[in-house]
Amino acid sequence: MYRRTLIAGALLAAVAASAPALAQDRWPDRPIKFVVPAAAGGTNDVLGRYIQEPLQKLLGQPVVMEYKPGAGGAIASQYVAQQPADGYTFLLHGSGLVTVPLVQRKPSYDAVKDFVPVTLLGTSPMVLMTNPSMPDTLAKFVQQARANPGSLEWGASALGGVGQLAMEAFHEAAGIKKMVMVPYPGAGPSAQALLAGQTKYMLSTPSSVTSGFVKDGKMRILGVSTAQRSPLLPDVPSISEVVPGYDTQTWFGLVARTGTPPQVISKMADAIAKVLAQPDIQEKFRAVYVVPKSGTKALGDIIVSDHTLWAKVVKDNNITMD
Repeated sequence: MYRRTLIAGALLAAVAASAPALAQDRWPDRPIKFVVPAAAGGTNDVLGRYIQEPLQKLLGQPVVMEYKPGAGGAIASQYVAQQPADGYTFLLHGSGLVTVPLVQRKPSYDAVKDFVPVTLLGTSPMVLMTNPSMPDTLAKFVQQARANPGSLEWGASALGGVGQLAMEAFHEAAGIKKMVMVPYPGAGPSAQALLAGQTKYMLSTPSSVTSGFVKDGKMRILGVSTAQRSPLLPDVPSISEVVPGYDTQTWFGLVARTGTPPQVISKMADAIAKVLAQPDIQEKFRAVYVVPKSGTKALGDIIVSDHTLWAKVVKDNNITMD
């Protein structure tokens, strides 16, 4: 009797131990949630919606978009970091995942420790945009800014966001003394302030501003932030042509809470890679100035390198926010 009890107990233990593995093998067996750290309509949301339908077909389960805007994306990030690590809640974020906790006095999450990369979705250059009252070339703009320290207002679409930190890095590289930053709750309001002349320049993704404003002469694009000219904007010079060594870009990707099963991450990454390989999806991404890219390691490498880069910019410029 005692022996039978031991055998039965061992069998139960084996079944219990195999349950997580079986669950992973069946993944997904219910709807999946993509948490977006901004209101509907932003680039994260747009990219998520582009891949949503084809991804659902591949996985055989609904992919639901859930919006948690606020605090530069920290609200959404903290929420996902507290969800079960079961592969049913993902965070569809970008560069702000890394930059925001770096500027917080009391960070609500750690981008490297609390999340694991699932896959990169794409990268995008940033563009230096100016009000038409400013000089019409990057060289002239830098010359005027250097000669008039503290005289110009510039817009930041999110405190602690990559736009703010990339601009501070631009000022430092170009030898421009600190100008007047004006924060706005998003790229849209920041662009409107630029159009109205309330600010004179800003750094943002090209998709944040319609090409109509540029064609109509209501704003100018003076340069792209990547070291080389972008194939998405081949006629726009690189900032590095005037400010040697300046090189930055923003990215978009999918992460999950640390502890999410590797098998689940691999399945999701593989499915998204198949979606991104579709010509119509690639065309849609490029239409919003995002170069489609995939890869778990690629995203992990970007997060680590961004953490090093932006931590230095934050420290050098003493950037903090409550």
